[in-house]
Amino acid sequence: MKNIKLITIILVIISSVFLGCVKAPMEATPTPTATETPSPTVIPTTPTQTQTPAPRIPSVYKVFVDQDYGFKRVVEVNYTPFVYENLTLNITIGDTVIWVNDATPDEELTIVSEQNLWSNTSARLRWNYQFFNYTFTQPGIYSFYVREEPRVRHQKIVVNP
Repeated sequence: MKNIKLITIILVIISSVFLGCVKAPMEATPTPTATETPSPTVIPTTPTQTQTPAPRIPSVYKVFVDQDYGFKRVVEVNYTPFVYENLTLNITIGDTVIWVNDATPDEELTIVSEQNLWSNTSARLRWNYQFFNYTFTQPGIYSFYVREEPRVRHQKIVVNP
């Protein structure tokens, strides 16, 4: 019987040792909840187009010329505002200037280009309201005068690119 007691005691000790080694019951692991991850907002990009300027429509200027004042008045035929001061007209390449004989009574006037843009006979304005025109194709500063009236001031036309 001594042996049975001894075996019982050994079994109790061994079982108590092993019972102490057992892990404590684990707490329940929470199940992950699905949360929505914010996605970056995608903005579609369209390539920007460089705008080409609208083609410029050339202007037409009428210069009224008489025997007393020379190049007395300038009008843009579409009534676009412009500056005409000190007998200087600023225009752009491609613009046309029309010189109109506004002399009274009908007096012959010849517009002469100091840069020889045309022959002197082609710009002869023999009668009232007769006209001569020229389209400027090169930038520069051009001077004009009335051959029959050398005392009147010369007109200057500045052609910009």
